[in-house]
Amino acid sequence: MNNLIKWCCFLFLALIHRADSAGSQTRFNVSFSQLESCESYKVPIGYGYRNFFMVHTLSNNNKKAGQRLHLKFYVMTSMDAHILLSVTNHLRPNDRVYEIVIGAGGNTFSAIRTAMGLRRVATNHDRNLVSLYEPTPIEIVQTQNGELFVYIPGFKEEPLLQFIDESPLTINYISFSSFGTNTARWFYDCDFDGYGKEIDPDVPKPTVAQKLLNQINFQAENASLPANLSSILFHFQMKSIAYEQTNSLLRTRMHMMMHWQDTRLSWKPAEFDNLKSFEHPDLRIWTPTMNALNGALDSMGQVLRSFELRVFANGNITLYAHDLQLTSWCVDSARNWPNERVTCDIELGLIGQQGQGQGNVALIYDQQQQPIAPNEHVNTPSGWTFQEMSVVPVGNDSAWRYTPKGMLQTVAGDVAIEATLQRNRSFYMTVFYLPLIACQMFLIMSFVLRSTRRSALILITLLITAWGLMYMTRHASPHYVPPLMTAYKIVMMATSYCYILHICIIWLELYPPRTKAPDCLVAVINSNILRCVLGLRFADSSDYCEIQEKPWSHLAKILNNLSSIAVIVTFAIINITSEI
Repeated sequence: MNNLIKWCCFLFLALIHRADSAGSQTRFNVSFSQLESCESYKVPIGYGYRNFFMVHTLSNNNKKAGQRLHLKFYVMTSMDAHILLSVTNHLRPNDRVYEIVIGAGGNTFSAIRTAMGLRRVATNHDRNLVSLYEPTPIEIVQTQNGELFVYIPGFKEEPLLQFIDESPLTINYISFSSFGTNTARWFYDCDFDGYGKEIDPDVPKPTVAQKLLNQINFQAENASLPANLSSILFHFQMKSIAYEQTNSLLRTRMHMMMHWQDTRLSWKPAEFDNLKSFEHPDLRIWTPTMNALNGALDSMGQVLRSFELRVFANGNITLYAHDLQLTSWCVDSARNWPNERVTCDIELGLIGQQGQGQGNVALIYDQQQQPIAPNEHVNTPSGWTFQEMSVVPVGNDSAWRYTPKGMLQTVAGDVAIEATLQRNRSFYMTVFYLPLIACQMFLIMSFVLRSTRRSALILITLLITAWGLMYMTRHASPHYVPPLMTAYKIVMMATSYCYILHICIIWLELYPPRTKAPDCLVAVINSNILRCVLGLRFADSSDYCEIQEKPWSHLAKILNNLSSIAVIVTFAIINITSEI
């Protein structure tokens, strides 16, 4: 019984050893441990030769007598393993090449083509040659006679594919691809089978621009601040200005150019094909960090986010910021809507420039340079008109950019771009001033009318002033009561008074009181001085008697003329104070 148990254990261990031995090899006798000595390359999905490798024909130790080429590599893919052999790495669609496809048509056939995707010259219909889970070896031989052989070692000794080319190509480059949604991993330069110096990645010769870029980036010393740099010149072209009074925001868009010198970056043009200036997106040199010190919203922090750099052979550097958009705070303190004339500024300064032995780098407006384009052609999408622009230094003797509490502040060397804006009065003159003047004229005219015409004219004036006040709330500043709104309010009050006066006059003329008028009132009505001032003719004997009997109608005339004078004087005062 014990011997039986021993034999069963021995048989079980033998089966496990045999299974392990079988699992270490694939169907083409290639183990995964052997592939660890190879270089590998993963092909992305889709058909296309993206990376090329150079074939070292002179150092290929597997090339035998009578052979031009002898390559071997391994592939793991589900189908459509593409190999391209070409003379150059800059291919055109119809160039002659050798394109070998293993496992095409859903892993049902293999072929050799003499153009990419075209002109099949050899075909084999063996199935399932490639697999995603185990490597398939592929060996390619090109003889001096122009014969091209493709082998699958371990599958059969005869060539899988062969083609005789009467005009054989001299193969210098090799590339790999897949097809559709399949991926593929290739293994090459394997040491275990003697193909350790087969192909190398294609490393193109650096161009003049690349050499100059490398030299400039090296001389820039990790984009460190140039020594003895104390100032940067700048000029600009203002493209648009929009002022939002309700939010106290100034929105500007401009083109800006900045100039400075870094002698470390100079070069001799004769050594670089006479290049006297150079620009490249991969330049890694020092550039200024500029902040809008009174910036708001998205303009808080660094404002030079997108720009172009040009380096000149003498070390001069130009920075061009196209469509630089800034938002800054600007509080209107004029309080005379709609006649404001405000000056808004954009305070600019360089951040983080003070270091050991290095002071602040100042911004200097280059007055000798013409602006990028005239500043007169400034778009003003808001209701403000651009008047003038200037650049002034910011007065601050502080040497530190940040206060002890960490607040950003201006320092010596900062500048402010000041823009003077005037509200566009033509719109408001048409919409608000003209209706107000018309209402005043209507009220003055109402004093010479009677009955329904007078009441209709007063009601029209009341409606126009009410409409003007309501419409003004959409444009006027809500932070204070503008003089124009005060004028509308006074005109509306005068209109209300005139309507009440009209009712009183009708009452005095048509339905006078039955009581006798007081003697003092009769004396006032008969006063020649008052009648002269009010434009009434002097009372004669007949008028005097009539005044004694019917004083109320004459009182209505006096109230009408006296009110007209008071309204005219009031309108004159508000027109002067409101600058109408």
